[in-house]
Amino acid sequence: MLYKKMYATLVGRVDTAVSDLAGLALLGPCDQEHVLKIAEDLRQALLEAEELYLDAEKDS
Repeated sequence: MLYKKMYATLVGRVDTAVSDLAGLALLGPCDQEHVLKIAEDLRQALLEAEELYLDAEKDS
């Protein structure tokens, strides 16, 4: 179950980030602020998945 939660967290966020990047590309030049926001969203998804994993290790 843990890996399903981790997978869902990462895949959902990556899908959103890819959609956001595609949207920026269609609008023309990407501004730094939007790109950095997307990068931070991806970083947060990784941290959330890592926390799920570490919390599961503590509980076992």
